[in-house]
Amino acid sequence: MTHRNNELLLISTHMRYLNVQEFFYSIIFLLLVVGYLVRTHLLFVSRVYSELRTEFEKVKSFMIPSDMIELRKFLDIGILHLN
Repeated sequence: MTHRNNELLLISTHMRYLNVQEFFYSIIFLLLVVGYLVRTHLLFVSRVYSELRTEFEKVKSFMIPSDMIELRKFLDIGILHLN
C-alpha cells in the first residue's frame, strides 16, 4: 500500500510542476503579446502625430499671425498630452 501512495504522490507532484510551468509560460506569452501591442500602438500614435505636425506646418504658411499663435498653443498642448 505504501508503494501505491508514493506513486500517487509522485504523480501529483509532477502534475503540480507541469501546472506551474504552464502558468509561467502563459504569463510570458501574455507579456510578449501585451508588449507587442503597446509598441505597435506607440508607433502608430507617433506616426500619426508626425503626419499631423507636417500638415499643420503646410497650413501655417496661409495663416495670419494671430492664428499662428493659437496654432502654436494647440501644438504645445498636444505635446504635453503625449508626454
